[in-house]
Amino acid sequence: MQQLNLFQDNPGNKPLAEEYRPKSFDDLLGSIKKNASFRNWFSTANSSLKIPSVLFWGPPGVGKTTIAELFARKSQREFIKLQAFNSGVKDIRESINLLQKQHKPGILFVDELHSFSKNQQDSLLNAIEQGKIIFIGATTENPAISVNKALLSRVLKFELKMHSFEDMRALVERVANSENFSIDNQAKEFLIKASRGDARMLLNNLEACLLAFPESKDGANISLEVCEELVERKIFSGDPDAYYSCVSALQKSMRGSDPDASIYWLARLLNGGADLKAVARRVLVTASEDVGLADNNALLIAEAAYRSALELGMPEARIPLAQAVIYITNAPKSNSSYKAINMAMKDCNSFPEFEVPMHLKPINYACPAKSDNQKENPITKYKYPHDYPNSQVEQDYLPQELKGRKYFNN
Repeated sequence: MQQLNLFQDNPGNKPLAEEYRPKSFDDLLGSIKKNASFRNWFSTANSSLKIPSVLFWGPPGVGKTTIAELFARKSQREFIKLQAFNSGVKDIRESINLLQKQHKPGILFVDELHSFSKNQQDSLLNAIEQGKIIFIGATTENPAISVNKALLSRVLKFELKMHSFEDMRALVERVANSENFSIDNQAKEFLIKASRGDARMLLNNLEACLLAFPESKDGANISLEVCEELVERKIFSGDPDAYYSCVSALQKSMRGSDPDASIYWLARLLNGGADLKAVARRVLVTASEDVGLADNNALLIAEAAYRSALELGMPEARIPLAQAVIYITNAPKSNSSYKAINMAMKDCNSFPEFEVPMHLKPINYACPAKSDNQKENPITKYKYPHDYPNSQVEQDYLPQELKGRKYFNN
């Protein structure tokens, strides 16, 4: 448990990433501060009204922790920060007990919330619901998958995107002017692309380049050569267009049954520093979307490759991914299940929620009041297929309004 004093700066030689951490709302980068809902939440900091808890979701270095600390400063509230990977239920309860004793509810900030187990997340529910604390969570994972639904229903959710090139350029220029050094345009673009929309990484990389001038950074000029010597830049860093083009080429090559092209595009993605999980997910979805029922083993192999790749990490991850890509590429193709679910989803959006036919409802479902001529519970009219030859029997399974609808074609 880390209880922070946010109302005075600590003396000392701070890293650039800490020195240039936003000190006010106006210093924030990115589109989040243009979000009307976010502005309304932030503006309630000094309000006596109940302040809703929030969850920030986004990649590293986009300001999740900074926003939480700015909110605490603005509201003059007690602030406790927990790192989910090394905190337990005991830490959560101790923090809640401390924060609810303040004259106004304090702020409990949990970084990397997705690392909390279900029990740990559940231990927050009561305090959030009763307003004993203001909860601020931060996660780099999709909260729809990594955060309990019960917790999600109690918080506002804000998605923070990676910083734009324009914002990153402004940050570099601000630091260069303040610290009295210059940087070539090519070097600036190199650092921005190498930082992958992560402001913290950008400032750390910039500071690494300044170490090439040990005497004094005043008047120093950072060149492209210095950057290339000190900072590793992957091909896809900060270049989403190139990344998505290669991902598209990979899936289309697998769909088109060209193993050589498929392996090449996989290699381009891995060699370019693309996110390993994102690449593995693309292989997984291709196995289902484009091979599908033509070879059910493709999905099993893709799933095994996904888990193996994340467990192994690079460079070993390339091997199970290559195995899965080649298998999917050479497998027979069918998109019948893909088309079927798309058609069904379209109908779900186009029509009202039709009633489930009575004979398909659970046997203990409350039966409507019987009329004098109704002698039996309509639920009991369900025909159990295994009681019939070849375990097949004619009966309606779709809602009456969709009777005869065809979604799946072999």
